[in-house]
Amino acid sequence: MKLRKYGWMVPVIIIIVNVCAIWIRWSAMADVLPAHFDPAGNASGSMAKTTLIFYPVISLMLCLVTYGIYTLANNIFKLRPDEKGLRMCGLHVLASCLALTVLSSTLVTLTMGTNPLFMFAEPVLMLAGIITLIICLIKK
Repeated sequence: MKLRKYGWMVPVIIIIVNVCAIWIRWSAMADVLPAHFDPAGNASGSMAKTTLIFYPVISLMLCLVTYGIYTLANNIFKLRPDEKGLRMCGLHVLASCLALTVLSSTLVTLTMGTNPLFMFAEPVLMLAGIITLIICLIKK
């Protein structure tokens, strides 16, 4: 199964897209950006433009921690090999959803809250990643 072997590339591509989105819009952004939008699209806080640099880093760290916890749990509990590769596929989906959640936060900031779809995508993505991982862990 190729997803088991190359599934880590999906979160990496999402992180690269995140970096590119920030880089493309960097010169057009003000030094202080609105942040924390309500459902109507009104800003309820602000942040420095340089804070956006940390979004891809946070995404990368979340993915690395996810894979690290899996590796640690595998070593501590001596899990049996997964013939179908479902655990690893579920892990790749969770890491991808984490990266997409951070990308969604970046897009909310870059669009100045004008697109509410990005705001509501964050909890949906997280829930989808967690549910997929759970299904992959319990399915045999």
